[in-house]
Amino acid sequence: MKKEILIIVNPCAGKGKVNKYIPEICDNLEKQDYELEVIYTSENNNGENIVQNYIRYIDAIVVCSGDGTLNEVVNGIIKSHKKINVTYIPFGTTNDFAKTMRIPKRKYSLSKRLSKYNAIDIDIGNFNNKSFYYIAAFGVCTNISYSTKQKDKNKMGKLAYYREGLKVLKKIKKFKPIQTTIVTDDEIIKGEFIYGGVSNSVSIGGLKWFSRSEISVSDGKFEVILIKKPKNIIGLLKIFISILRKKYDQKNIYYLKTKHFQADFEHETEWTLDGEYGGREKHVLIENNKAKLGFLAPKKGGKK
Repeated sequence: MKKEILIIVNPCAGKGKVNKYIPEICDNLEKQDYELEVIYTSENNNGENIVQNYIRYIDAIVVCSGDGTLNEVVNGIIKSHKKINVTYIPFGTTNDFAKTMRIPKRKYSLSKRLSKYNAIDIDIGNFNNKSFYYIAAFGVCTNISYSTKQKDKNKMGKLAYYREGLKVLKKIKKFKPIQTTIVTDDEIIKGEFIYGGVSNSVSIGGLKWFSRSEISVSDGKFEVILIKKPKNIIGLLKIFISILRKKYDQKNIYYLKTKHFQADFEHETEWTLDGEYGGREKHVLIENNKAKLGFLAPKKGGKK
């Protein structure tokens, strides 16, 4: 019996050029004896809604888009309480999780080899009853992925993010640190932070934050980075160097691993989840749901 694959396409992805790739992607999958259903997202029918409408009839999902649409699909799968495998062909601007899972950059590679991919059970984060799969973050620069205009993304790609990021960094001296009390598995941390990230990915915001040896997507732990506001430009430079070196051993940065993350803020604070707006929250509870989702990825050492 043929396996049923649901292909979910964001028509704005790939600088708006994703459509031209879909016929060959479908042809490649059909050659592997898959039955296909192709559905496009829209303003009134996002990835979560599509999954909930079709999940009873399908065996796996292929997302043709970026990290944000994949987040919608993951939320749809988790809410359905059905174990179903998912993967994606990275048409987004940063494609952070694709780098972590070694998903090929070439648009047709995954569709040619999907039948040879392994299902890896990855951790999923529960954020105040929402789901995320690679990053929940607050503070400086975290809104760039969704505050950058779509037309600029289509025209400039990653450069649009970098341009927006430079605007934010110029204002960092005026950025008011966020008073926070954080509870993890092993400690309570109180302080004023300009950035906090709870992640399960090598890459965040297009930047490689961790070495591969440091990250396991299935260990039941998140990597947490908390950054204090530096006193001067030298302190800011030291923070950038720490990120580039992937060595978080200085006084302005906390780095830890945890399953449980609770944050209480003095005021409502804006969050991003997998690169999309996650709401404004004063109290946040994040729990790691170990090995909750099946993700199709290349075999280790396989051709990329």
